[in-house]
Amino acid sequence: MRKANPEDLEQLAKLLDGRGGSKDQIAEAFTRASSLGVTAKLGALRPVQTWTAETAPDLRKRAGILKAENGDPTGGFLWAGFSAEDAVLLALNPQLAILAGAASLADDGSFDWVKRQKGETYSDWQNRMKSDAVAKITGDKNMGEVVADYLDLVEFIGTAPNALFKAGKGLWDLKKYWGPDHKALKAPGTFLAQMLRGQGSTGTMRLARYGGRIGRMLPPPLLNFLAGNNSYAALVGKTWAWEANLLKVAGPAARLQGALGGGGFSRFAAGAGATLKTAGWIRGAGAVGSAIATGVSFYELCQKGNPVEAFKKDKVGYAKDVSGVLFNASMTAAMVAPNPWTIGAVAVTGLVYGGLSIWDNWDTVKKWPGKVADAAGKAGEVISKGAGKLADGAKKLVSKYNPFD
Repeated sequence: MRKANPEDLEQLAKLLDGRGGSKDQIAEAFTRASSLGVTAKLGALRPVQTWTAETAPDLRKRAGILKAENGDPTGGFLWAGFSAEDAVLLALNPQLAILAGAASLADDGSFDWVKRQKGETYSDWQNRMKSDAVAKITGDKNMGEVVADYLDLVEFIGTAPNALFKAGKGLWDLKKYWGPDHKALKAPGTFLAQMLRGQGSTGTMRLARYGGRIGRMLPPPLLNFLAGNNSYAALVGKTWAWEANLLKVAGPAARLQGALGGGGFSRFAAGAGATLKTAGWIRGAGAVGSAIATGVSFYELCQKGNPVEAFKKDKVGYAKDVSGVLFNASMTAAMVAPNPWTIGAVAVTGLVYGGLSIWDNWDTVKKWPGKVADAAGKAGEVISKGAGKLADGAKKLVSKYNPFD
């Protein structure tokens, strides 16, 4: 029975390779020695430097095993190589928590496939666990690949068409903006708000009429809350709330409050309130969601490690991930401040992201039907054999209890 405090092991690991720990201090000593030309004098510290780099992760692994033994759902993920923050997020999935915990306690090398690979994000790890688990359970590698490809294709279907659609919409809006009528640019993600106001493009006018009927049935305060208050958009020379730059609405509202004798806090409150009321719930929720998507995609990109090494390992895949971060960021900017620059950024990044997504998944798209057919055939064989064994068992059972046999 192992007896130790996992928190003590984690603290010791932090002292070794954490900020300002032994690893940093030794590196600083070598830097200073190099500037003084006496690096050779520190040769005895080289093994200590290596020992520190290897021991800290090992201590965290042991801490994870102890936590798993104590029933902590994060223990298995710490053993698998994730940070404490990632372990908490992953522990929300009970199936993965059980699998990782069991793997950490096996301690015999049979579950090495569960461990996190270098540069693997936690979403990639989750998908790999699902596919590898299927392959292990069925004993069919192709079956596991079918699951992995399916997960990739689901992600592809949810991202590439949306990015290309947003890119095309952005280009179309820019064409109308620079055309003879000089149509104002609209913030992405405000389609429903436009419908509730009875507004829309030529192809959606019938839908806009139905939406406008619903909007007119709503109390004006509720309609303003959902679709944005157009009166604030007039402060920046716009007709509709979805045309207004939210960053510019706050200024006039704050100055107006100041002219009425308001202090610093009241001016800030007036500006912030005008921004929120102009955005409305639909646009505001979309901007917040897009900002979160930007943060998540950037965090996932950082988890891949050194950009140069990650790019060399998977050029198209890494370029796709980078363009995905830029696309989400440009969408957020365009939702907040629709102008030719932000809408143009959506168009460019959307085309790049959508194109690279298709390129990165093209082999999977071509090969997946064949893999599915093979997997279905093997599954049919297994079912057939099982049905045969069931029939044989039934015959033996009837024979055993048949007095006339």
